[in-house]
Amino acid sequence: MPVLRIRLRRTGQKHQPSYRIVVAHKETKRDGGFLEIVGHYNPTTNPRTLEVNAERTQYWISVGAQPSETVARLLFSAGVTTIEPKKRATVPTKAEREATEAAKKAHIESVKAKKEAEAAAVKAAAEASAAAEKAVAEAATADAGSN
Repeated sequence: MPVLRIRLRRTGQKHQPSYRIVVAHKETKRDGGFLEIVGHYNPTTNPRTLEVNAERTQYWISVGAQPSETVARLLFSAGVTTIEPKKRATVPTKAEREATEAAKKAHIESVKAKKEAEAAAVKAAAEASAAAEKAVAEAATADAGSN
């Protein structure tokens, strides 16, 4: 069975869009053939008008029709469905980007400082060990020379 979508079909004139909410096969064109009109949406009016036949919409969803992202948002806001639509990805603001960059730089600096401290500790331990070995060697040569 082909996948059905509940989506917007544009009508109206140039710069004055209005939409029909239709059930159509997924592969059909935006303004191509459809199976049924289940509502109307006009974003140009104030307030925006949305008329939906909730009974038919629920029927089509029950038989497997999937609403598009926009239609899902509209149906949820109209109270036709209880399924919350997916959240849109948001572009971070300049301040948020700068804060993230500053946090990354601070993290990198702290990692560098930690590595430098560890390297210094290893170097100090190696120097102490070398000094101890040298002292032992000198003590051994001093003991050997005194015998």
